[in-house]
Amino acid sequence: MARNKRKHSEAAESDLRGDARADSSDGEAEVRLSANDVDRAESSEGGDDVDSRDETPADVDEEATAAESAELDARAARAAEAEKRLAEARRLEELGDETGAMEAYRSLLTDQPTHVVARLALSRLYFSRGEYGAALEQCEAARAESPDDLNVLLNMGRVLSALGRFPEAEHNLRRAQRMAPDQAVVHGAMGLLSFKRGLYRQAEMELRRAIELDETAGDFYFYRGEALNQLNRVDDALEMLERAVQFDPSNAKAYYTMGILYDRKHLRQEAETMYRKAHELGAA
Repeated sequence: MARNKRKHSEAAESDLRGDARADSSDGEAEVRLSANDVDRAESSEGGDDVDSRDETPADVDEEATAAESAELDARAARAAEAEKRLAEARRLEELGDETGAMEAYRSLLTDQPTHVVARLALSRLYFSRGEYGAALEQCEAARAESPDDLNVLLNMGRVLSALGRFPEAEHNLRRAQRMAPDQAVVHGAMGLLSFKRGLYRQAEMELRRAIELDETAGDFYFYRGEALNQLNRVDDALEMLERAVQFDPSNAKAYYTMGILYDRKHLRQEAETMYRKAHELGAA
């Protein structure tokens, strides 16, 4: 009986140890589970933080493209507005409203001071009024924006020539000639400069080349005729001046010079006709 009690006690102790091991194992499992859960939670939270802070290269490229597109749209809008205002200024100029045209060009330049075409147009109007200093100011502003523009160089040459600053004028026109050696207007401008300097042979040569390149430019015929007159080539001069008035019948100076040339040929009746025509145009 004593042995039975001892066995019963040992079995009970064994059950208690088994329960203890089970409890211990369950506790360790719970601890391990809790630690794993914490690790996963921290990893998940950390990943969220990284995603919220970092931008991918694709995001950056998309933002840059959007900014570039917006800038291009803004430039296009400014260009369209400038063209609209430029067209209005030209319309006023064609209607003979010189004052209105100048105001329109100045208004455009107030908003877009780098607009080279408007600068040159305003310079041309100042030039036509004999305001050569103001014309030069506009040319210089245009040159600051576009120093290698052919039209800028030509206008600079013309204005400087009108101011009597011949070496500077020639410098600009020579540059233009190197840039566009086959442009009639370039040779014509150089011919006019040479004529003003009294270099009639050089003027005749440049103007002859200009006419070869553009047979419709009446001014070139006129100044070539004047240069030929100075060179005592009477018949050649008459031929050029007759062509000049075909293109511009209102050129009083051409008729007057033809009167002088007919006088030199002792053709008095023809000379009188030319003088009368010149007087009529001059009086008008």
